[in-house]
Amino acid sequence: MRGKSVLLALFVLLVLGIGAWRFYQLDQQAAAAHNALEASYQNHFFSLIENVENLDVLLGKVLASNSNDQNIMTLVTVWSLAEAAKSNLDNLPLDTVNMMRSNLYLSQLGDYAYSMAQALVNRQEIPDSDWRRIKELHQQNRIIHNELRNLLGLLQDRQIRLGSLKNASPETKMTPDSEELLKGFGKLDERLQNEVPTLTYDGPFSDHVVNRQPRGLTGEEIDEKEAERTALEFAGNLDTNTKYSAKVTGAAEGRIPAYSVTLQPEDKAQSDLTLGISKKGGHVVFMIARGEKAEISRVSMEDAKKRAAEFASKLGLGTFMATGHLTEGNELLVNFALIQDNVIIYPDMVQVIVSLDSGNIAAYDANKFLLSHTQRTLPEPKISEQEARARVNKNLDIEEVRLALIPLDNLQEKLTYEVKGKIDEDTYYVYINAETGFQEKILLIVETPQGSRSL
Repeated sequence: MRGKSVLLALFVLLVLGIGAWRFYQLDQQAAAAHNALEASYQNHFFSLIENVENLDVLLGKVLASNSNDQNIMTLVTVWSLAEAAKSNLDNLPLDTVNMMRSNLYLSQLGDYAYSMAQALVNRQEIPDSDWRRIKELHQQNRIIHNELRNLLGLLQDRQIRLGSLKNASPETKMTPDSEELLKGFGKLDERLQNEVPTLTYDGPFSDHVVNRQPRGLTGEEIDEKEAERTALEFAGNLDTNTKYSAKVTGAAEGRIPAYSVTLQPEDKAQSDLTLGISKKGGHVVFMIARGEKAEISRVSMEDAKKRAAEFASKLGLGTFMATGHLTEGNELLVNFALIQDNVIIYPDMVQVIVSLDSGNIAAYDANKFLLSHTQRTLPEPKISEQEARARVNKNLDIEEVRLALIPLDNLQEKLTYEVKGKIDEDTYYVYINAETGFQEKILLIVETPQGSRSL
């Protein structure tokens, strides 16, 4: 009996020992994971400081150099380092503080430098205002570098872990030191908001691009009742057989402030519709069919494309041409571009989504159209189609040429010849400026099971 007790005691001790060892092992693994994550955060922080310091040096070299060729190389390096610095910032655990202006600043700095490099490559004269802007950015970048150095000193002196800044909540309060560090990042972002000059230039992150106002919103402000009437008229024009009741259920701000209107059909076999109606002018921004009722038969791809085209023709916005499609699950998305004077107007696009189960219109999006559409007077081409053909690579087997108005990153629009062709099995679209003969853009078309994508 005594032997059994001894064995039982040994067994219990063994189980407890294994359990303790296992808990110790898990604790060690968790500690190792936390340490690895902290090391990653610190590596990104150190790299951010290093990249900002190098940006300071390079911007100074641009100001001191008198060689365009040297400045091209330096400005492209500025663009690359600014992208790297932005990536470093994105990987820091700053969830609870708004670093939007810091991100935008780094994007703009790199984009501005790249824009200047492009101008130098094209042998364009850089105006004095651009050089003054570079000088301002250089001075501001030096201040930012010093601020980051101060934050690094605080981090090291107080032995703060960057991981302590992540996902703070009332239940898991930060230490005073961590709060001070986090506030330091917030003050840096505020300083950028207040002191960095507005950057207006040819690039996608320019302030005049980021803050662009919709050009297609015409008319006066409307109230909720008018929004409901507009939604009912839109649905009635597209489907005369279904009767709906309308109610404003909310509102959205943003670039296109809009009322959210829900339409409920009398026929419960039909889907509810949600429409966004712009507060200015009462334009239909989007439409989504809720609770789509699928039929037994599946719709073919060609039939779905026809239904999308028929829907686009009823919008009352002009003549549209399908420019591409993608399948996502059981839905087909078709892009349509406006046609004006036999020219494809790519900035003025709408998207139509068709259910491949029922053939019904599942969604409609006019955001791009309302942002870009305006009354345009298109220029006359100064070069012929034959001249445009001669400007593309001789290895391109040309299949089709047509006139197209394309948007550039800086919001400018250019009339071009769209030259479609192949090299081996790859399809390309080359856009030749119809006034200057300059190649504005080239796209590679990648075929996927879902549809065509341009790169």
